[in-house]
Amino acid sequence: MGGFNLDLLAVYLKDEMTERDLSGRAAAAEVGCSPATFMRLLQGTKSGYTPDSAILLQAVKWVKRTLADFSVAATPRTTSIADVEVHLRALPGLSGVDAEALVAMVKAAYDTVRQREQQSGRQGVPAPKPKTVG
Repeated sequence: MGGFNLDLLAVYLKDEMTERDLSGRAAAAEVGCSPATFMRLLQGTKSGYTPDSAILLQAVKWVKRTLADFSVAATPRTTSIADVEVHLRALPGLSGVDAEALVAMVKAAYDTVRQREQQSGRQGVPAPKPKTVG
């Protein structure tokens, strides 16, 4: 594998915890690791922790994904606001009205950032690459 995106795994872990209203301790028990290890996983690359393969497999399985989903090669280098909109509309449990409200908020925030960048001359500055392990 050409590298593992720990920051993306952290997002998925946080989302699963939020969706199921679990504490870190309860989530760690389900994953099968210590609460301290789970908290380091939630920090992604910021923690400086490199989990072993068994912990990675358990965490990936818990979020109902595969290792390949977190491969750096699988992480898109760029995306568009249209891609974000598609993902927002696909969120489970949202009514059409709620999805539209989220899309409108994200688009408004994105437009504000773009305008600010154009005014400050930062237009076209590439986003930082995700930090990886491996």
